[in-house]
Amino acid sequence: MHTLRLIFPVHFAVCAGLLCISFALGAQTEKWKTYKYPEEGFRISFPVEPKVERSQKEAEKGSIKMVSYCAQISASYLCVAVIDQGAQATGLEPAGLLERAKLGLLTAPKTKKLHEEQIELDGHTGVELETENDTDHIFTRIYVVNGTLYQSMVTLPVGDRYPSTGRFLDSFRLIPRLRY
Repeated sequence: MHTLRLIFPVHFAVCAGLLCISFALGAQTEKWKTYKYPEEGFRISFPVEPKVERSQKEAEKGSIKMVSYCAQISASYLCVAVIDQGAQATGLEPAGLLERAKLGLLTAPKTKKLHEEQIELDGHTGVELETENDTDHIFTRIYVVNGTLYQSMVTLPVGDRYPSTGRFLDSFRLIPRLRY
């Protein structure tokens, strides 16, 4: 009887430990897949299939087309936005488009900039921003390529953490764009 009392707590502790390890491994082994979007000119990896939304609005000198690819993972959102707003639609060159996109993020209510860095992807300049407001912590990378703005971002609740933020942002790559 004395042996049974010792074995049960040890057995329970071992099972509980194995269960915790299996949950941790499950969280680390998300099934990432690379999605290619040749019509938009990029590829990126998501742990789940993203939802696609398309919209269009009129601008000063033409229309601006936007396509977003977003997925929700727990309380985090992973998104890529592709915005065709070349100089013919806005009257802005690439540097002006990049600055307008950056200012749009930084002028949102109660937003503070935590980090900003100039970056490059395949010879195209960009900006990496980390911002925060009362509710959201946002990691963003923006590039302008031939009049098209590419924005990849991870949005999560303030104080939360998504361990695959870097993996998602780093997986964004330009590919030859097919125009239909």
